[in-house]
Amino acid sequence: MRKHNPQRTLVAASLGLLLTACATPQVSAPSSQPLTITELGGEMQAQPVTSNWWRSIPDSSLQQLIDTALSAAPSLAQADARLRSARAGSELAASNDGLHINGSASFSRERISEYANLPSYLTGRWTSLSTVGVDLSYRFDFWGKTRAQLAASRGQARAAALEADDARQWLAWALSSQYLEWRAAQQGQQLLQQDVQLARQQLQLSEQKQRSGLSAADDVAQYRAQLAEAEEKLQRLAMREAQARHALAALSGQPQASIDALPAAALPAWDIALPQLRTGQLGLRADILAARERVEASSQNVKAAKADFYPDVQLSTLANVSSNELGELFSYGARSLRLLPAITLPIFSNGALNARLDARTADYELAVANYNQTLLAAMRDTADRSSNLQVLQQAENAAAANLSARETAARGVNGRVRAGLAAPIQGLAENRRLQQARFSTLDTHTQRLQAQAALLRALGSLPADKE
Repeated sequence: MRKHNPQRTLVAASLGLLLTACATPQVSAPSSQPLTITELGGEMQAQPVTSNWWRSIPDSSLQQLIDTALSAAPSLAQADARLRSARAGSELAASNDGLHINGSASFSRERISEYANLPSYLTGRWTSLSTVGVDLSYRFDFWGKTRAQLAASRGQARAAALEADDARQWLAWALSSQYLEWRAAQQGQQLLQQDVQLARQQLQLSEQKQRSGLSAADDVAQYRAQLAEAEEKLQRLAMREAQARHALAALSGQPQASIDALPAAALPAWDIALPQLRTGQLGLRADILAARERVEASSQNVKAAKADFYPDVQLSTLANVSSNELGELFSYGARSLRLLPAITLPIFSNGALNARLDARTADYELAVANYNQTLLAAMRDTADRSSNLQVLQQAENAAAANLSARETAARGVNGRVRAGLAAPIQGLAENRRLQQARFSTLDTHTQRLQAQAALLRALGSLPADKE
């Protein structure tokens, strides 16, 4: 009669389960696909770029403010903390499989009761047990689950790093915009103060003419209203200057006194060549790259969820020495060895595996939707910023032409006033129009500089040779 072999039966049953008893995925594959720059009509970027676009602004005070803010801003500390957390998650995923070794040592001393249900020669005695052991386990990644989890975790870490870089770019843009606003307000205050002085002189001349019977009361009221309007503009600009100054202190994380102590300076002479900027640079923008990394990470999570439907194979070994006598602890007879191969098969999970796969697939669809939305928003924002900059460049040229014409007109009128061919009040009126043209030119110039910074923030980079 053939003898029954239980080990052979167990192996055969395990192989059968491996081949036939695994759970079956019942979730549709993802249907969404990430968009590309070229699909949206953009051009690919071949020229090297730099993400530190603010370095192209020739102003040492601004550069110092940005450097200080980038080194100590609380928002950046939060981004760095998220990055460290993501990297720790990546290391944790990498440790799931492979070899694990744990050591152990224990000692116990026990007195056995005299009334224990044991032979009499064992009762009422003290016994000791010393144990030293090592536990080794190895989990096999046959189906690539851990590799997919590791790739997903590393992708999330890369996304966190890119988002931290995007936060730095946002901070640099916010500081640049407020700094330009602050310097423009300082210059504008000087122009408006001069305009207020001219309006006050107009009022004084009008009042003198009224007292002499050469001017009507309506003329005096008109000049008084013009003076009040000029003073109101000056006060409003002073408020803008204070707001920009306070914003600089908050964004850079410095005391207000440090901002107030910065030396006076004019607006920087900063120009960029618009034709050299390409929508292909968007493919290198930090937040778009981060969104793409999250798409890839979600794709790896889908692979890991699919691997849950396959068997899990693990091999464990427990080796130890144990003895009641400490002197015999490391003798040959005290050794013990246990081998524990294990196969876990997902035969029936009551829908849990499919639900997990469905959730991971939905996460992928969401990541693709977020990426596509980020890319579309960036394309629209870049187009808007580019159009705005083009309009402002034209407006600045027109303002410069108007200023040149006003300077010519003012020279002519002032010459006639000095020659006694025109009334002094006419010269004051023309000088006020000149001051207003200067202020308008300054305002348009400031808007153009801010539009340049906004466009580079939208593109996320600048051609490397223009840094």
